[in-house]
Amino acid sequence: ATTAPNAPDPTATDATASRWWWLVVLVPVLFNAFSLTPELATGVPSKNDSALHLLLIHAASDAVRAGNNPFDFWIPQLELGFPQFVYYQHLPHLSVVALHRVLLGTVELETVFHAVRYLLLVTFPITVAWSMRHMGFSTVASGFGAAASSLISGNGRYGFEYDSFVWRGVGLYTQLWGMHLSFLTLACVSRTLRDGRAYVRSAALFAALALSHLVYAYMMVLTSALVIVVDAVLKRRGQWREILPSGARLAVIGTLAGVLASYMLW
Repeated sequence: ATTAPNAPDPTATDATASRWWWLVVLVPVLFNAFSLTPELATGVPSKNDSALHLLLIHAASDAVRAGNNPFDFWIPQLELGFPQFVYYQHLPHLSVVALHRVLLGTVELETVFHAVRYLLLVTFPITVAWSMRHMGFSTVASGFGAAASSLISGNGRYGFEYDSFVWRGVGLYTQLWGMHLSFLTLACVSRTLRDGRAYVRSAALFAALALSHLVYAYMMVLTSALVIVVDAVLKRRGQWREILPSGARLAVIGTLAGVLASYMLW
């Protein structure tokens, strides 16, 4: 078949449409960046759960400064004292400490903590958009999913709503990391289950999720198993024999992730 000389190039049209739809992602990002500026600029001390997380970050930073083990140190403020990081997800806290060290201490530790929270809040639609595209959703669906992601409201039930994370809310800092990593993990694990590639990336993200939020990691195991069943029933039209190789791939991912996070899990 031939194309008329003056006919529009459909490839160019799709590319233009894609660029416009990605603006749907940037609009909520820019809006959130402006609306959440007080989270970064006010300098008001943290409250609710954020106060605890800031305490843990300061204690981890002090342990590093003293040459002690940052994964196993004593928190005297908790009850009669407790080695919190031995039993509690700590990647989000140690990431702030590491960033503070990279900045050579030129920025106060509390400011780094607030900056990390701010960036995670602002960039959540980008994480949703990338994850949906990686899972095979259309550009339009990914754009609208990202635009709607920061509108989630759970009426104060500690979910993905922003009140779970902002200063006036409950300050669930580790859950904010888990929220991002859940989408990224699901996207990469789904691709590995389908294509049998990028095992290390999927396992690394799964381990990071476990080290950031154990409950979300448990939920992701169940979600990944559900993805296998849904893929066999809907996409492969009941080809149940595909469950076995997909289950084996998930087992490999889980084993690698368990090894990476074993120092805390066992």
